[in-house]
Amino acid sequence: MRERTDRTIVSARWPRLMALSGLVIALLLMIGACGDDGEGGSTGSGDVKAGGTLTVTLVSENNTLDPPITLGTADTLITQQMYDNLLMIQPDLSMKPELATSWEPNEDLSSWTFQLREGVTFHNGKEFKAEDVVFSFNRLLDPVIDSPARPTFEVIENMEIIDDYTIRFDLVSPSAFFPEVLSIYQARILPSNVDLDTLTLGGVGTGPFILEEYLPGQRTVLSKNPDYWDEGKPYLDEVVFQLIPDPSTRAEALKSGDVDVIYQLEPPTAPSIEANPGTVVLETASSSHIGLDLGNWEAPFDNKKVRQAFQAATDREAIRQAALFGRGSIAYDHPIAPNDPMFTDECKPPDYDPELAKQLLAEAGYPDGIEVTLYTGNVGPGMLEQSVAFKEGAAPAGINVNLVQRPEDQFWANTWLIENFTVVYWFGRTPDQALSIQYMSDSTWNAPRYYNDELDALIVKARGQVDDAERAETYKQVQCILVEDVPRLVTAFQPVLYGERDDVRGVLPHPLGWLILNEAWLDRE
Repeated sequence: MRERTDRTIVSARWPRLMALSGLVIALLLMIGACGDDGEGGSTGSGDVKAGGTLTVTLVSENNTLDPPITLGTADTLITQQMYDNLLMIQPDLSMKPELATSWEPNEDLSSWTFQLREGVTFHNGKEFKAEDVVFSFNRLLDPVIDSPARPTFEVIENMEIIDDYTIRFDLVSPSAFFPEVLSIYQARILPSNVDLDTLTLGGVGTGPFILEEYLPGQRTVLSKNPDYWDEGKPYLDEVVFQLIPDPSTRAEALKSGDVDVIYQLEPPTAPSIEANPGTVVLETASSSHIGLDLGNWEAPFDNKKVRQAFQAATDREAIRQAALFGRGSIAYDHPIAPNDPMFTDECKPPDYDPELAKQLLAEAGYPDGIEVTLYTGNVGPGMLEQSVAFKEGAAPAGINVNLVQRPEDQFWANTWLIENFTVVYWFGRTPDQALSIQYMSDSTWNAPRYYNDELDALIVKARGQVDDAERAETYKQVQCILVEDVPRLVTAFQPVLYGERDDVRGVLPHPLGWLILNEAWLDRE
C-alpha cells in the first residue's frame, strides 16, 4: 500500500478497488446540470416562522462526533447538523448542492471535477477552500484513523486542486455513481486547521447549527449558525437532542409536548401516536432492511446447505408482522428492494418450508437438528421482535435458537462482526452502495466474511454501466448469486417512520434514514 502525501496533488493508490456508493438510478447522470441557483433548496413558503427550539429524541447513546469514525445513529444525526457534505441527498432523493455547486465527469467517468461554493466560513472563522476537501478525504482514507467508510472511498486514486474552488477526483475505475457517495455521513467536510484532539467531543463545520453543549448519553444542544451560507436558514434558533431509550417513554414525551420529534419511531408505537390529538406519524418507503448475519467463516455457517436450511426455515411474513407490525415489505436475502428498478423477481428464496430445511440440514450432516446462539438486542426498530419470530419459525425445522441480548454499545463494539450469528439492520442504500459495503470481499462491513470474486467483479461492472438495461442484467446476476449462496438472511424492508408534533414543519422522513433540519420550523407562537 502506497502512502499518500499532503501535497496539492494527493496520491491515494490502493491494492484493489473497493466499495463505492450509488444513489437513485434516475439521477445518475445529472452531469453538469447540478448547478446552484443560490436558493439552496428553499421551501418557497412565505409564511415560515423563524425561531424556537426543536427537541428530537435519540434512541441510542453517542460515541463520537469525529465524522470519519461515526457509526452510531446519534453520532450521524448530530454531525448532520454541524457539518456540510459536498452534496446532500434530500428526502425526495434529489441532490442538493452543499459545499459543491456543480460537478461533471470526464468522458469515461473515471474522473469527476467539482466546483466549490465561495464565501463559506467554518464555525472557527476559516474560509472554506479546496484544501479543506483534500484534508477531509485524506483523513477519511488514513489507515490509522480506520474509518468504517475508508473502503468505500478507496476508489479515489488522486485528488488534484485546480484552484481554491475547483477540485478533481481521479478514480481507480469508471463510476457513474461517484457524486452520490459523497453524501454519506463520514464524508463531512472539516477545516484543514482543526485541532484534531477536539473532534471527539466537539466539532467545527460549516453546517446550519453550532455545538453548544454535548453530554454523551444525555443530551446535545446546537444553536443557529448566523453565518450559514444558505441565506435565511436555518429557521430554528436551537436544536436539542435528548436521549430517551425506552419506546413507551418516548411516545409519552411526544404526546405531552416535551419533545417534538421521535426519530426512528418503532412500528408498534405508531398507532398510539396516530390516535393522539396533536401528534402525527410520517412514513416513507425505503430500502432500509433487517436481517440476520451468518458467519461464513466457521461452522456451521461455512456449509452452504446449512445456510440454505436457515433460509428455508425463515418465516418472512411472520417476521414482517412481528417486527414491523405488517408495514414495509418482505426481502429476499439481498438489499435490493422490490420497488427498485434493479430488482428482479427471477431469483427468490423458497417459501417458508420447515420440511425442506430439515432435509437440507440432514444433507449438511445434522440429521438430528442443530442448536445455535443468536445475538440480538434493541439495536434498531424490530430487532428483538425479528429474533423471537425467527426462533419460533425455525423450531419446527429442528433449529434450536438460543437468544442472547446485548445492549447497543456492546452489540456494535463487541458482538457484530465478531460473533457468527447476529441480528443486523441497515439504513437504506441503493444497489451499488449496499452491495459494495455489505458484500465486497475487502469491505470492513462484510460481516459474514463472504468472499466471492465473481460477485465483486459484477458489482464493479454495474458501477461503470450507463445503460439501465445492461445494469439491470448485471444486478440480476448479483441477486441470483446471493439468493443461492445465502451469505446472510435479509428478511424485510423497513419503512422510515417519524413521530412528530403536528405543528412541526419541514422535518421529513428520509428514505436513507438521515435527519435534515436546516429547513425545519415550528408553526407555533
